[in-house]
Amino acid sequence: MYSKEDGTPAEKLPNQIHGNTKKSRYNKIMKLQQEISNEILKNKIGNICEVLIEHKTFDGKYLVGRTKQDVPEMDGLVYIKNNNKEDLTNKFVNCKIVDIINNYDLEGEIYG
Repeated sequence: MYSKEDGTPAEKLPNQIHGNTKKSRYNKIMKLQQEISNEILKNKIGNICEVLIEHKTFDGKYLVGRTKQDVPEMDGLVYIKNNNKEDLTNKFVNCKIVDIINNYDLEGEIYG
């Protein structure tokens, strides 16, 4: 949402949008974006992809990584059940996407 910045010309423009209107518009856009994201993620279920393992969850139950197409800080993550004794951090693994965890992240399992 846009917010006025002190000292900018936009700060003095007339007809500023009310905060509640901004919030309502933001919520509508985010709901639509979540629906779009969910559709895109559904199409990934069953696919095999290469995932770079970046770390484990705090409890060690999942390996956390991203595919080559995923941009850090922007795209979702891939969570893979950690059934390995070997440390796979900073390694690529083949992964089969099995489910959507939330509107942005995927669950996978090591494949092959």
